[in-house]
Amino acid sequence: MKRFFKVGTGVLLVFLFLLAAFGLRGDDLTKAEEETGETHGFYRENLARLSGVRVTADSVEKESFAPSLAADGKEDGASRWSSANEPGQPEHWLMVEFPEERTVTFVRLSWERLNVQGFVLEASRDGENWIETGVWEGVPEANVQSVVLENGVSGRFFRIRTTAVSTTEENQYLYYQNVSLLEMELYEEVPLVYSLEIPEIEVMEDGRRFLPLPRVPEGYEIALLGADYEEIIGDDGTVYPTVEEKNVTVGYRVSREGLYEDSPAYTVTVPPAADREEEQTHLAGEEEEQTHLAGEEEEQTHPAGAEKVQTEPAGEEEEQAASAGAEAVPADKEVNSRPEITPALTEWKGKKGFFTVEDSGRLVLQSGREEELTEAAEEWKDIWNSLAGGELPVVSGTEDALEKGDIYLGFADDSMGLREEGYRCDISRESIRLKAEKEQGLLWGTGTLKQLLLKAQEGAQGIPCGVIRDYPRYAVRGFAIDIGRRMVSMDTLKQIVLYMSDNKMNNLGIHLNDNEILATSGKNDTIANAFTAYAGFRLESDTRNKKGEGITSQDGALTKEEWKAFTRWAQGKGVQVIPEIDTPAHSLSITRVFPEYALADEPDNVDHLDLSKKGTLELVQTIWKEYLEGEDPVFPEEGVVHIGLDEYYGSGEDLRKFANEMIAMVQESGRSVRLWGSLSRADGKTKVVSDKVQMQIWSTEWADPEDMYEAGFSIINSLNSNLYIIPGGGYDRLDTQALQQWEPNRFSTGARAEVLPAYSPRMAGAVYCLWNDTIGSLDVGITEEGMLERFLEPLPLLSEKLW
Repeated sequence: MKRFFKVGTGVLLVFLFLLAAFGLRGDDLTKAEEETGETHGFYRENLARLSGVRVTADSVEKESFAPSLAADGKEDGASRWSSANEPGQPEHWLMVEFPEERTVTFVRLSWERLNVQGFVLEASRDGENWIETGVWEGVPEANVQSVVLENGVSGRFFRIRTTAVSTTEENQYLYYQNVSLLEMELYEEVPLVYSLEIPEIEVMEDGRRFLPLPRVPEGYEIALLGADYEEIIGDDGTVYPTVEEKNVTVGYRVSREGLYEDSPAYTVTVPPAADREEEQTHLAGEEEEQTHLAGEEEEQTHPAGAEKVQTEPAGEEEEQAASAGAEAVPADKEVNSRPEITPALTEWKGKKGFFTVEDSGRLVLQSGREEELTEAAEEWKDIWNSLAGGELPVVSGTEDALEKGDIYLGFADDSMGLREEGYRCDISRESIRLKAEKEQGLLWGTGTLKQLLLKAQEGAQGIPCGVIRDYPRYAVRGFAIDIGRRMVSMDTLKQIVLYMSDNKMNNLGIHLNDNEILATSGKNDTIANAFTAYAGFRLESDTRNKKGEGITSQDGALTKEEWKAFTRWAQGKGVQVIPEIDTPAHSLSITRVFPEYALADEPDNVDHLDLSKKGTLELVQTIWKEYLEGEDPVFPEEGVVHIGLDEYYGSGEDLRKFANEMIAMVQESGRSVRLWGSLSRADGKTKVVSDKVQMQIWSTEWADPEDMYEAGFSIINSLNSNLYIIPGGGYDRLDTQALQQWEPNRFSTGARAEVLPAYSPRMAGAVYCLWNDTIGSLDVGITEEGMLERFLEPLPLLSEKLW
């Protein structure tokens, strides 16, 4: 039997507007990837660049921004068409005139800035009578916008006519009332990746669900790239047993003869799994609820898609509110609505009644897996004892032997699709069953139960009965703090971890070394004086120069044992600590102990290591190996470490080679690499290794998100425009109002915006950062309490966006 589902691709009137697909960039929809050595994009003829085509416009800002430059195949700011800058006159047009009639079905627009708020596309046979193919209202989501004309349109003339532009002060749009296109590309055929027909979800005989691949013409191959919720649709097309309807975006790669194109996001609406499928996710012998309100019927199993209708036995119908003062239906006879917690539950299926704290019995750990359940069990015991009072007995057992009031912790198999961080929690009047594939999921599940228990203690009837299926959208959900410039106490670091854990944020980056900004230090008059600026290295190190001087700060640092204890404790709260030793820039704590390796070509660069010097790489790797090697290494095995690499003003080619050496060293140690995005400014021929490397992008000028994604890096959003806190500085607090509209996969800076596919596992997530730039000459007296307050303000909102 097959179950139907809905596919949405944003239909607007008679055509679709979609974000530019990755792999559909550049003139004639082809692009040779210098970073990957691969070519993607199938050649198609751009009609706007055919011989004999004329490109005209209603006006120009100046002659150097002529209409023809919007059809020259170049996408740079110098080669574009810009209309006249006329306040109050938003209507402008750019027109392509063909020598003979042509049909257009696909349009690609590359806007210089996102001040356009409305436009229409029009076609004409004579240049006077125009057919409107559709209307676009609002601001495009990204500067590159692709348009599918559902039925195509024929004519000798084709134009875009703008109808509205922004008049806000933001990005100086008020002063740039003109419109500007880098390129307008016109195509006769819709690219295959924009016209895929997604098959129906299939249900197999055993109840499992599956999303088949779309069909492609002979000679092409297609593969599923991923889903934004891999816990709903797996990378092999498996559709996991959901408990409520969910929208999932998926993407595909179409390839042929060594070339490929990636699709835009397709939305699949996945219905809840059939009841029989849901029951199969429970262990055999699960007990039915024993306690029911008088006269309440047992819930019945319904076939897939059938509407569930509740009836009451004759004579036991609830009275309806037919007159003033009629009694309301008792709350425990209503299906429970979704509990309000932070972050919100991904899936919820409400049932009737409540699990009451007073009826609590035992904490039952799955037999044979007790050792693996210790962390989650201790966490839940501590929560229960502090909130509910009394001691919760801990025993081993199985689901089919639960007693009234028991809370069960156990492991689920991979058929439930919960993966690394997901969990399922079944709450009945009789018991609570919490299961996950991994310990991390159990920790998040106990955190949810903690919030539900708190609400019960605050006056709710109890923990509402229902089924929770909860999991994140993004793998990396984090915060990073700079302790290199200003030491932060262990007490504050632990408070940060606890708050993050409560909000299911799983990454804490700790920037271990840094220094005063030399340009504003007041000490950059000479190279010698610049070396005296404040610098910090906050971890015990054995690295010393020939004089016996070490790099570890004397005014505050963590011992190796303190670091190991802290990271292990944090892991038990579900938070991975990511250590960062930032080189080759921000390294004054190293260069003043080893000045022979400093770039030091000018005062502002004395905190840079000179990567061209023999011995520099060895010095940096010696520092790192101290923490990576040994029987009980300081940095956990198989963890993630951050190697820095930002804002280096030395040779770009040297930086690229250095990056590869560092990546190789870390990966050979069994750990994963995270680094700052700087390659767009690091000119050089060397290709930087990107496989299994996470790039944290803080500036689109230093690292273009689309280019870095296409080069193969996993991308983490840390844009300074949205996610930087500099207490007392230019980014004193995050703008929580602006963050309401923020999305982790959208990289917006000024008039530019790029959107990476949320369906891709390489769109990893986001990390917001607190930087202690205001030290030395910039010191404004920021306290740890002030830092903690600024960290906490956006935390619930960002956890909601990322989960």
